[in-house]
Amino acid sequence: MPFDGRFASGDKLTEHEAAARSAEVFDVHYAVELDLTVGALKFATNTEVRFQARSGDAFAFLDFAGQVESVECNGRELGPDAHEGTRVRLAVRPGGNTVRVAGFAAYSRTGEGLHRFQDPLDGHVYVHTKFEPFAAHRVYACFDQPDLKATVELTVTADAGWVVVANTAVEEPPTPAGGERSTWHFGRTPPLPPYLVAFAAGPFRRLRSSHRAVPLALYARGSLFAELTRDAPELFDVIGRGLDFYGRLFDLPYPFTKYDHVFAPEYVFGGMEHPGCVTLNERFVFRHRVTAQARRKRAEVLLHEMAHMWFGDYVTMRWWDDLWLNEAFATMMAVVAQAETTPYGEGWTAFVHQALPAARHADRLPTGHAIRVETADTDAARSNLGPIVYLRGAAVLHDLASRVGWETFVAGVRTFLRTHAWGNAGLDDFVAALRKVSDENVDRWVGEWLLRRGVNTVEVVRGRLVQLPEPEVQPRHLTIRVAAFVEREGELVLRHREHVSLGPRESDRDLAGFADLLVPNDDAVRHVKVRLDPRSRGTALRHLSTLDDQRARAVVWGSLWDDVLDARLPARSYAAAVLTHGVREDDVGVLETLVERAVRAVELYGDPRRRGRLLDAVARRVRAQLAGAAPGSDRRLVLARALVGVGQAEDHGLLSDLVRGRSPWPDLEVDRDLRWRAVVRLASAGGEVDGLLRVAREADPGDSGRRNALTAEAARPTRAAKEEAWTRVVGEDLSLAERKAVMVGLRQPGQETLLTPYADRYLRALESLAAAGEPEFALAFARGLYPRFTTDDQVVLARTDRLLESGSLPGNVGKVVREERAELTLMRAARACDAAH
Repeated sequence: MPFDGRFASGDKLTEHEAAARSAEVFDVHYAVELDLTVGALKFATNTEVRFQARSGDAFAFLDFAGQVESVECNGRELGPDAHEGTRVRLAVRPGGNTVRVAGFAAYSRTGEGLHRFQDPLDGHVYVHTKFEPFAAHRVYACFDQPDLKATVELTVTADAGWVVVANTAVEEPPTPAGGERSTWHFGRTPPLPPYLVAFAAGPFRRLRSSHRAVPLALYARGSLFAELTRDAPELFDVIGRGLDFYGRLFDLPYPFTKYDHVFAPEYVFGGMEHPGCVTLNERFVFRHRVTAQARRKRAEVLLHEMAHMWFGDYVTMRWWDDLWLNEAFATMMAVVAQAETTPYGEGWTAFVHQALPAARHADRLPTGHAIRVETADTDAARSNLGPIVYLRGAAVLHDLASRVGWETFVAGVRTFLRTHAWGNAGLDDFVAALRKVSDENVDRWVGEWLLRRGVNTVEVVRGRLVQLPEPEVQPRHLTIRVAAFVEREGELVLRHREHVSLGPRESDRDLAGFADLLVPNDDAVRHVKVRLDPRSRGTALRHLSTLDDQRARAVVWGSLWDDVLDARLPARSYAAAVLTHGVREDDVGVLETLVERAVRAVELYGDPRRRGRLLDAVARRVRAQLAGAAPGSDRRLVLARALVGVGQAEDHGLLSDLVRGRSPWPDLEVDRDLRWRAVVRLASAGGEVDGLLRVAREADPGDSGRRNALTAEAARPTRAAKEEAWTRVVGEDLSLAERKAVMVGLRQPGQETLLTPYADRYLRALESLAAAGEPEFALAFARGLYPRFTTDDQVVLARTDRLLESGSLPGNVGKVVREERAELTLMRAARACDAAH
């Protein structure tokens, strides 16, 4: 369908516009010149776009969100009317076209576009790009959609002392550009969608290596270089092993010319898969002691971004409704790869513990959706970057691999990659590749698992396994493994396992024999919600730590947590189970997850009248476990952090000693992380922290310390502290990363009386913020300050409903508000459950 010339409102691109443009435009090439020496607020940007047009009759446009100085189309200067909002109108001709756009664009402080950061320790400036899903045009004029892949030749002029790193290697040493400036010319990229074009610049420090002739490099700012140097051997090892693993798995070597990683200040994602120039959050350069679990998670992020080099970069989705083709694959592959690329063993059990509860929770919310969802525009694409696509998507792909067999699945993936090399593909292409190698009913699987929303619940009812009927979730074809355990002398012993098939027409089946604990889906192969029958749940609460099967325990722990969120299990019962059985978990990552959830259960989902007493009980149990933990162990560190996290005002002595660097545990050094945990906890509990904040800032004077201080100051339970925090959030002096830090401190459980007046201010501010042209901040504000903690829940819910019904919020902001409203409703139900038992 031809484009009718009407633009979408605001800075977004509709699927209709994108389809019309890609029907007309092809064979695109960019030459982009950027001058980063213009000033602190803006940079100069000049783009030459060469492309072919099929008819020349269609109306075409470039996306550009900067200040246009001139537009030249096929040798003819276009007037000021050519630039309307964020679009540059073009009158193209059949065949070849050349367009030149010159202008200026603004640096960002929200993490999107070209983000600018100044290091408070040394005053040095660093910039980096982040374009997904629709921000490349904030830096250079382009056809900003994934199916118009193009080659890019990038030239960057920067301060002479800066280093610039991009998707490809620099063609020659940077050349002097006069006035303490240098110009960097980078080689032409292979075909890339605009959102994957990337560069970073600043006085970065670099470490180099190589793996099987692929040049590798790690970049970080100077104030983190010592820590980067310490971590580099482990990072290079995971990267090298990962490249080998994926090269073998896909039968295709790494397809790009180099593989660099840039640790970028104030990066908004965990990482981003720019080919040849992966950007990562600086939290993955460890500045304090971390556990093996933290290192495993870092490896998982590295492997996730690496998987994208094939899924997403080499073969790219056509439009954002196939985002799952990128993210679900990368998430699953990063879990699978861990067994062969890291020392931490298989990754699926940890994924079951830590990720799948979040996926199930996302389906619990009113905004739940299918994994593959029709995406009307780029705003909708932004809102779909969440646990359903990433986590549930990975779970159902894991399910598919088990159905067709791993070797068959891999054969289908290889066919898919070979067929669509350097191009774009969608769901139909993936299905076609699988059909070539498998007899499985892939179409039925797609219809049930990718195109339907919701997660099915299975439960044992009077000796029968039942797929429970639910009004909004249609039954699916399931083959579930059920494990039966019996209690013998206080321990759970496996009696038998059986496979049971369920479907839309047969939603229940008999199970064989008697058991004290029946665990459906004990291998966690199917993505379902497991609801334990009353006998099994009681057995689990009494004896779970005696179940000698890590995967089955993970399924049971997940089921118990789901029960808390579904208001079927009192929060304090869950916390008691963790304090009895969770603390006996050998895997420290599992221990950390369970203890954190126990604290959340008490603080968020438990009866507020019992909160202080239950936190004291948690603290006593953690102290006892801490005393018995091996000196210097990860377990000891996790328990020490947990104890700090539940400290009350009467624990002022312990917390203040930690801030001053005095550890009660000789084997545990007080590092930045433990010190800030103590400051924030003491502040939120009402302790005197002004002097301690100065101590903590002196020990950690950089930007990370500043953000932690902002959180601590906002967490104090005083009217003055809350008012100061609110002013900081709605002001314009802080970066988005700093404003988020303030929001974390401002909204604290247990401070309902202080926070109640801000409910109305939040709802009034949300409308104006949503219209102010800062979509990233509006989304963060909507999520971070929704009034969950208030003395008048009913009023908040009623006012939220009126705001949503008014239709005044943008769709993606409204989605966040609906989710937060649902979270408040869920908390109310869970607290009522806890109070009633």
